[in-house]
Amino acid sequence: MIKAQAVTSIAALALAALVLSGCSEAPAETGTGGTGETGGEISAAAQEALDRAFTGVGSDLSDLEPTEVEDGLDFFVMSCGEQNPTCAAPAAAMLEAAEAAGWNAQLVDGKLNPEGFATAIRQAIAGGADVLVPVGIGCGAAAAAFQEAKDAGVTIIGGGGVDDCDPKIWDSERLWLPDMPPFFYTFGGLMADYAYGKTDGDVKAVVINSTTNVWGPWITESFEGQLEKLGGGEVLEVVDISDPETADNSYLQKVTSALLANPDANTLIVPTDGYLVTGLAAAIEQAGFADQLITIGAFGSDGAIDMIREGQPGITATVALATSWEAWGSIDTAIRIRNGQEAAYIGQSIQVIDADHNLPASGGYEGSTDFRAKFLESWGK
Repeated sequence: MIKAQAVTSIAALALAALVLSGCSEAPAETGTGGTGETGGEISAAAQEALDRAFTGVGSDLSDLEPTEVEDGLDFFVMSCGEQNPTCAAPAAAMLEAAEAAGWNAQLVDGKLNPEGFATAIRQAIAGGADVLVPVGIGCGAAAAAFQEAKDAGVTIIGGGGVDDCDPKIWDSERLWLPDMPPFFYTFGGLMADYAYGKTDGDVKAVVINSTTNVWGPWITESFEGQLEKLGGGEVLEVVDISDPETADNSYLQKVTSALLANPDANTLIVPTDGYLVTGLAAAIEQAGFADQLITIGAFGSDGAIDMIREGQPGITATVALATSWEAWGSIDTAIRIRNGQEAAYIGQSIQVIDADHNLPASGGYEGSTDFRAKFLESWGK
């Protein structure tokens, strides 16, 4: 079922991409190179896939309606793990947004394991949280603790994960775009497009599958689904990695072993480029695979973008998500849900960044519109 959703979502991606292409600042030319990873000419199909990856998907928040902010609420953000940049960055942006809304904002650290998630949620309850946003995990990763928060009257809003509890516990997930699956599917689809384009339709991939949260398999299967639709490549091996294995870096040996076992691999799919920033890129270089692989991360952390900008080996590209934009969107969702309104579609930009396309001149990836101004205006701030 997941693969079917991922494949059918590509048509919707093409439509949504038109929205982003109309409002993106396009820091670099997109899709005009006509060359693959080896520098030779590529097919029209490969060029089309690259164009799609660089154009990306998103909105301009033009339909954001006004709302009112309750003053003085106690807000807690639960980072999936402060040692992982793709947990820490959105958590920090959420604190910024909550304070801009006029709330008292605090962070609790989930420490990249289910026990840590539960402990952090209970810390928020004990701290008198009015609103709790978990960053980077689904409900099922800490269902009992989320139920305790719900029973205590805490408003729970998704911070990138999904409410996969049965029955559902959260007050709302953060919404992305109408008629689209969760944005994690877009990650996998754009990864496949980029790999297909850069290899001229001859992808031989090792895929890291993040197993602790539901979104990891979604990225894996949407990559597989789009690659199958494109008809040019194969997945040589899927490497299952849990959050505890990333916390102690034991996963590095699993990944390098998989690469050694698949000497023909030309692509490595990494579901969060936090892995690359905290050791995987260095391990790829040390093992001698950096020149052989197109290594594609996801989320577009500042550290990963810095590595691409500086030409560091072990990372080729990242599917960049406007992290601060989505973080502000979680606060917007909380405001509207507490007011009895429908959650708004946040529409944060997603685009592939490499050394030649969409790379910010400095700093991280902010997306295609001044989201802070638009949210503050809608909040009456």
